[in-house]
Amino acid sequence: MRFLIPVVILGLPLAEIAGFVVVGREIGVAMTLLLVFLSAVAGVVLLRIQGFGMLQRVQEAARTGNDPGIDVLGGALIFLAAILLIVPGFISDVIGLLLFLPPVRRAAAAFLRTRLAIFTTGTGFYYSSNTRREEHRGPLIIDLEDDEFSRKKKDGDEDDAPPPNRISH
Repeated sequence: MRFLIPVVILGLPLAEIAGFVVVGREIGVAMTLLLVFLSAVAGVVLLRIQGFGMLQRVQEAARTGNDPGIDVLGGALIFLAAILLIVPGFISDVIGLLLFLPPVRRAAAAFLRTRLAIFTTGTGFYYSSNTRREEHRGPLIIDLEDDEFSRKKKDGDEDDAPPPNRISH
């Protein structure tokens, strides 16, 4: 795996140049440039269409309290697919178009999930089905009186270490 990244970084541009030469020889320079331009436009359009749809799914999952992790990964793959379409080259265009297909994207996401850890945090909001509106669920607040809590040492404690199972700030 370690040697694969330099091979891809060096080999992909060489393969793209070879692809330009082969396609340019078959259909001509003007049509080759037109194909490169059209693939870049397609990348921007597909990113706009599918990217906004993915963003709405992530927002809906976060709003309802579901884990948006898989949708975030799908959005990252859509962004990668769009970048591959925008970058000139026919091999990257084929990979980008494949990543725009939902079954291929799901397979890539499943492969990446086995190698990545996706952490998400809650927003502090939850959807209440009874009231049909979002309510803020704040932290649990415990109100202590002055005699119940003090930062001063008691009983001649000389130890500066915090008591066990306590968090010090």
